[in-house]
Amino acid sequence: MKSFLPNMISRLKERNKGRGSFILGPALKARLLKASALGLASIGAGYMIFSAANSSATVAGTKHNFSSLSTAAIKSSDSTEICVFCHTPHNSNPSGPVWNKQDQGSTYNVYESQTLAATLSPNSPALGQPTGSSKLCLSCHDGTIAIGSLLNMPGKGLEGALTVAGPGVTAGKLTTASTAFIGTDLRDDHPISFDYSLSSQNPEIKDSMSLPAEVKLDSSNKVQCTSCHDPHGTANQKFLVASLDNGNLCSACHDKRYWATNPSVHKTSGATWNQAGINPWHEDMGAAGFTDDTPMMQSCLACHRSHNGAAGKSLLKGTNPSTMLVEDEEWTCLNCHNGNVAAKDMDSLFNYMYKHDVKGTFGLHTPSRQLPGEPARESASNLGTNRHAECADCHNSHASMTGNHVVGGVNGNIIGANVLGSWGAKPNPWAPAGNASTTYLAVDFNSLTPGSDNLEGYLCVKCHSYYAYGMTPPSVPSGNADNTPVFESDVTTDFNINNMAYHPVFAQGQNRPPVAANPNWPANSLGLTNTFRYVDLPGGDRTGFYNVAHNSTGTCTDCHGSSTASDPQGPHGSNDKWVLRRNETGVGSPQNYCYNCHRRDVYGDEGYLGPNANFSRVTHPVDGLGLSSPFYTAGTNTGNNGNKFGILCLTCHGGAYDSTNNVMQGIHGSNAAAGSQVGSDPLGYRLMNGACVESYIRPTTFANTQLFFRSVTPGTDKVCNNNFTNFTNGNTANYDCNTVSSCAN
Repeated sequence: MKSFLPNMISRLKERNKGRGSFILGPALKARLLKASALGLASIGAGYMIFSAANSSATVAGTKHNFSSLSTAAIKSSDSTEICVFCHTPHNSNPSGPVWNKQDQGSTYNVYESQTLAATLSPNSPALGQPTGSSKLCLSCHDGTIAIGSLLNMPGKGLEGALTVAGPGVTAGKLTTASTAFIGTDLRDDHPISFDYSLSSQNPEIKDSMSLPAEVKLDSSNKVQCTSCHDPHGTANQKFLVASLDNGNLCSACHDKRYWATNPSVHKTSGATWNQAGINPWHEDMGAAGFTDDTPMMQSCLACHRSHNGAAGKSLLKGTNPSTMLVEDEEWTCLNCHNGNVAAKDMDSLFNYMYKHDVKGTFGLHTPSRQLPGEPARESASNLGTNRHAECADCHNSHASMTGNHVVGGVNGNIIGANVLGSWGAKPNPWAPAGNASTTYLAVDFNSLTPGSDNLEGYLCVKCHSYYAYGMTPPSVPSGNADNTPVFESDVTTDFNINNMAYHPVFAQGQNRPPVAANPNWPANSLGLTNTFRYVDLPGGDRTGFYNVAHNSTGTCTDCHGSSTASDPQGPHGSNDKWVLRRNETGVGSPQNYCYNCHRRDVYGDEGYLGPNANFSRVTHPVDGLGLSSPFYTAGTNTGNNGNKFGILCLTCHGGAYDSTNNVMQGIHGSNAAAGSQVGSDPLGYRLMNGACVESYIRPTTFANTQLFFRSVTPGTDKVCNNNFTNFTNGNTANYDCNTVSSCAN
């Protein structure tokens, strides 16, 4: 037998060369059973077929060999035949693939998502039931029919069903204990049985003519299980028709926006898992074991699963560490961005008291295509009615690269590389001063080049403005300064570039005096005024807040971020209200984050008179009382505690409260009208709409500052803690502004 079989097989193969396969008669069947490992397979009760292909790519050598001679863990004890578990030459169902299974009539919950619904058809919001080969695959993989339940049993004396047993099999059926179990709920599986031509409306799906040969559509041009899997075996794991490494198989059909053109750090990263916490990888790629797997190697599967992903959420695969369940959104990101793969620990930032609460919202982020061919974005109505914060609201994993925005400089308001690929809402046009914009353009962040529509502030506008919530502003999660409920102000009102004053998030700031306006300023040869920290580091590197000058622009995240300076940048979470950063200079009160940009040695604070106070237009404290000023005296209702914000500057600048609309008005900007005092300047000028101020009369080099304060009941007032004494004989100006407009630029 040892010499006979190879010689016989060789002669048969030579005789059959060019014909692909050859049939062996019944007389040879018994003699060749033991040779099944070389490629033997059965197709019915009396005939056998030998594939001329390599044995490692035949059914006999795969888990689909359920015969009693199989080396697989799941197999039958009744039959030595192989193909019979799927095929029969007679009375098959259906006839095309000579299928040897009954149709149990199972009804499936099919995959659906907002983006897919728009791609297929406005009139067809969901996929239909599985058809063709997918239905045949599911007859075993959905767990409703026993593997050995056949239409036509092999041989004589076998009735009912063949006994098939092994791990993950109960009563002959696959169960949830098996990794091959799909079930009847297909909402967490890659969509199947849809006409691929419908994907032509999706700009992120390749044309069918460009598909590689191994990825096959069925005769009806539909995507089926067999488009990705060859049930007869391949050289790849899980019967896949191509390797998953580096996204090879996925990219055969998918051409995700930005993925190949940026390229994203997720496409190129060589970071490895440190073996702590949850294994962030789904499939083992490269060498055996997960120690060599990287985002570059994992590619699409670093975030997605083709089976058993998060239902209806682009098959994301994040695992919630508290439940060990696969969930979408934040856990997809945080399984890596917790310091176990990515260098920075973002997970811990969302445990702070105040945060963009990605862990507290679930299933609300639903991007869609409003029209076929459009990029997938979240609708304004969903942003407004389903308020939430998820990683994908600010970051595009297919495009984001490494790097924060550059603080300071005239282009200090553009995005950082980590926000590339995201999008924002651009006011178009800006409303008249003091009003919110009501019309917008959706702008994509696809460049770091100054002058593009890539201001970081547009990212914040899409949630914190009329764009999302119309005339119904949401509550401030942190509450008002006294912790009572209060509504958000619209950032396009606050930062409106037509206002009298605003922090320079969308344009360079107003009220910028000429460089030589103040005779007290020492010549610095930098062409700058001397009230910003830029001059704190003469001749040094201009990085971070040392790069902020009077002509700089800024971003929301220059003020909103972690209360711990060493944390990763961004408005993820803070232990200070309104997700504020702290004073990072190392001097002065920690809450007074204003000193990150403005010089403490110019403006002073509790118990401290700035030695360069005459660098400011009006020497501080403006009442001329020095350390005896209630603004600079520490106490229960003075100094930082003079207002409920705990930030000295907000007593006079910003921090007002709109009692008519119950709206919080911060330090963003203002176009507030003049107070009630005769000769009062508009309070919006130099952001004098502070927590306690009622009227402000601007000084000149010959006239004194005059400030008038609101009469308050400190225990019940929303923002002010003290009844400050009005004064009319404060300091004079160090340089003149004859009119408001003369110092507007």
